[in-house]
Order: sequence, then structure tokens, then C-alpha cells
Amino acid sequence: MSDKHRSYIKIGKQFADHSHVNHSKKEYSRGEAHSNTAESFSSLLKRARIGVFHYMSPAHLKRYLSEMEFRWENRVAENKTDRSGKLVTVMKPIPIIDMMVILIMRFSGYCLKRTPSWGIVDVAFNL
Repeated sequence: MSDKHRSYIKIGKQFADHSHVNHSKKEYSRGEAHSNTAESFSSLLKRARIGVFHYMSPAHLKRYLSEMEFRWENRVAENKTDRSGKLVTVMKPIPIIDMMVILIMRFSGYCLKRTPSWGIVDVAFNL
């Protein structure tokens, strides 16, 4: 799903099902079609760049994006009441112990090693 920006038209043709909304015509959702998820993920990435990473090296951009994807995929919904008394759903990170268990299970058998030129490579090994 995307908005109707012309740069997304070509990308959308690569997918079996691509829906879009037209923000220029004040259309922000149509049924299941909206761009809120992409905008929310982009916001998470921008906040991480400003608050945690400060600088994202192009050489390691895949790693930064992988971490943000991990955080995105491992959230839990929590219902809260806002100041006006309206019930809202807020996405919260999973508890740290659960996150550690997932990380250990997912990444056992991988390590990072330095190259002779002091770069970093991912290396898979069999235990």
C-alpha cells in the first residue's frame, strides 16, 4: 500500500496486489488501503536515527534496517485511555527478557568478524 506519488507506481507493479490512496485529493484511507503502516515504520526509523544512532553509515544501513524491523515485528498492543477518556491502542516493545530469548534463538550460529581491512562481515558457522 502506498500513496499515489509517481515514484511508487513502478514499484507497485512488481507486487501482485498494490493499493494506493491519493493524498492530493484528501484521500487518506479507502477500505484496507492506507499508507499509515509505512509512515509509522519510517517514523520509527527517523526517531532511532535522531535518538540512538545519530549517524547511519551507508555501509551498514542493512544492519540498522534489520534492527528496526526486529523492533517493529516484536511489539505488543496495549489498550490505554488517553487524556480525553478515549480508548486507544499503543504499541509497546516486548519485555527485555523475551527480546533476549528471541535474539538468542534467531542468531545462534552467527557472528561478526573483522576483515583484514577492518570492515565487518557476518559469518555463519555450524556448532
